[in-house]
Amino acid sequence: MSQLYQPKQYDNTELLEEYLGSPLNPDNEFSFQHSLELDEQELYPEEVGKILEKWDFHHYYIPTVYGGKLKSYEEMLSLLRAISRRDLTVAIGHGKTYLGSVSIWVGDDEPKKYQLAEIIKEQKQVALGLTEKAHGSDLVANEFTAVEVEDGFLLTGEKWLINNATRSKALTIFARINNDPSPRSFSIFLIQKDTLDKSSYRHLDKIKTHGIRGADISGISFNQCLVPKESLIGKSGYGLENTLKGFQITRTICAGLSLGAADTALRTTLDFALSRQLYGDSVFAIPYTKKVLVDAFLDILICDCVAIGSARAIHVTPEQMSIWSAITKYFVPTTIEKVINNLSVVLGARYYLRESHWGGVFQKVVRDHAIVSLFDGSTLVNLYAIALYIRHLAKFHKKTNRAKHEESIPYLKNTFCLETKLPNVHLNKLEIFSQGRNDILQGLQFILKDLEALQEVNPQVLDKISQFTNLIFDLLEKQNQILKDLSATKGYKESPVIYDIARQYNTLYAAAACLYMWLYNRKLLGNFFAQGEWLILCLDRLITPLVHLQHSLPDYYRENTTQELLKLYQQNKLFSIIPIQLART
Repeated sequence: MSQLYQPKQYDNTELLEEYLGSPLNPDNEFSFQHSLELDEQELYPEEVGKILEKWDFHHYYIPTVYGGKLKSYEEMLSLLRAISRRDLTVAIGHGKTYLGSVSIWVGDDEPKKYQLAEIIKEQKQVALGLTEKAHGSDLVANEFTAVEVEDGFLLTGEKWLINNATRSKALTIFARINNDPSPRSFSIFLIQKDTLDKSSYRHLDKIKTHGIRGADISGISFNQCLVPKESLIGKSGYGLENTLKGFQITRTICAGLSLGAADTALRTTLDFALSRQLYGDSVFAIPYTKKVLVDAFLDILICDCVAIGSARAIHVTPEQMSIWSAITKYFVPTTIEKVINNLSVVLGARYYLRESHWGGVFQKVVRDHAIVSLFDGSTLVNLYAIALYIRHLAKFHKKTNRAKHEESIPYLKNTFCLETKLPNVHLNKLEIFSQGRNDILQGLQFILKDLEALQEVNPQVLDKISQFTNLIFDLLEKQNQILKDLSATKGYKESPVIYDIARQYNTLYAAAACLYMWLYNRKLLGNFFAQGEWLILCLDRLITPLVHLQHSLPDYYRENTTQELLKLYQQNKLFSIIPIQLART
């Protein structure tokens, strides 16, 4: 059987873990206890930010070509996960500098990229001034204006619910440059506050929030604030395009926030279940409790496959990220929300307490994680985007020939095989709209022969995996037919059925991601991963509710998965397909 192999792109995450120390150690600056104390007082985690900057974490917001350390979005996802498992307030507050920067990285303004890199290296936070109170996610309705004058541009308007609006030293501002009802009516500006006339702008008050209480969620208002012409990023009129392209990156990386929160939620609950005695035994011994905990572990593994695959796809198939990122942003946070909710039942009253077990960190996770579904396009926004894409993709499903589908196989292997070196990223290849391709599902039928050729896998396991693979493909075929039939119906674009189909599409995508991850990494990630029992359990969780299968799986599948969960907990390793060693207490 295979020996455990950890891809080298995860080495820095272990180094970061060791550097930050255990969050269970109350003497540690970046501990659960200290995070909870700051949260109670609604204070920004200033000192923790300095600790991260001492490690040069802010350099991971800068691509290597501009003097930073960002060479792999897979690595970035993992690093953010390590911070998020400790405190989402820190991860979101500190990480917003990348959100404020990404619209520049995806553009073609090279001088601005070098300028931005220097700003970040100087440990200056960068915020994104995007949304407005009256319009929310409806970006084309934004009213903030940039009027060109002889000396530059006059900025007027208000940006609201902006993370680090007050604390940031620089902002990228999304502004309307004319009143035409066109996507080319918007541009983005990079401004540094210390160069502005202080009388021309003001910070709005910090907003009290349900979660991430210490974060600087506020706003900023401008009144004919003069900025130089050099503040304009790239070509005029490309603000909306670059914003949407930037979201394809940040929506993917947001999965790291959810996965970090999920690890702490499961670790906290498992610790409670093993140590709490009820009815003459541990809470963990109660069959329902064990089921909830193992199901949570499986859901994390599913989200792992989706998130890691999407992060790698930024390098391999950036032209498909419009659909992959929307699915990732929808599927991972919503799945983890359910995981956290289910785990709260096991904790009982303790999930509601702001003290007691592990200092009451679980309730902070509940509150903090709720925001992940809201930013970079809410759950509904992403689901709507997916609904638009799948209608488009369905048209190409039959038209694209077999040879074209088979071309996707090398891309899939490069995306999911974790020992395959990622190519340099080319963000200029991002597309606003996928051109009729989604390799994950469109190439599925052609890997069946790869499954049939496997020799080292238990035949019973392999047979069940093949059955599920065929089911995924059959469900996709039926979905495409439904979409074709609906398209002939007047008003089908507004039909609620479209959203149900989009949800199912997400599920099929997640199932396929798990399948590819297993297929291309069986010899890399250890015996538990290679045996494939976890994969069958994951596919069963995803697919069976869609087809109402009446079947039973061998009990030892779940028992072996339970033992893996306990082993990772006892060895203090990440709950993941890549069990990174966590900081020891």
